Amino acid sequence: MSASDSTNSDELASAAKALDDLVEEAIQIYELDKEKTNITDELYNSLRTITSYLGFSIDVDPALLNLPQYTRIILMPSLDLLIIKSNFKSEQKRLDQLSLDEISNILKLIIPNIINMARSDRVLKNQKIAFVREATKRLKRLPGSSTEDMIVNNASLHVEGV
Repeated sequence: MSASDSTNSDELASAAKALDDLVEEAIQIYELDKEKTNITDELYNSLRTITSYLGFSIDVDPALLNLPQYTRIILMPSLDLLIIKSNFKSEQKRLDQLSLDEISNILKLIIPNIINMARSDRVLKNQKIAFVREATKRLKRLPGSSTEDMIVNNASLHVEGV
């Protein structure tokens, strides 16, 4: 065997090893892409359940999607992004159609905002419930044990009802 045959053999073995490495890397990238798709779907579906229930829409900074500053982006409760351009034409994209970087950047922005809006909504609902509870408690102190007794026993209310 000559030196050139040995060199060719080493080069071929090296090329075959490189092909094996390439196939292994491609398989790992394919698996990561599948995992990305699955995890994005899970995130999208779980978050959409929450945002649909809460019903909040949130403005998103257009720079997060590399759009001009005069573009308006609204994340709807359905997790659709409504993109309104300067010429007032609009388009819609689903959050899960974006890149991982774009999704991550948007989530970092909206999650604290959704928490604050939910907290404000909860406080307001608590106040309204407390008011209705207090009003009910005060009305129960009226003579008679129920409002039905008051209506039946009060002729003027009964006549007005007819």
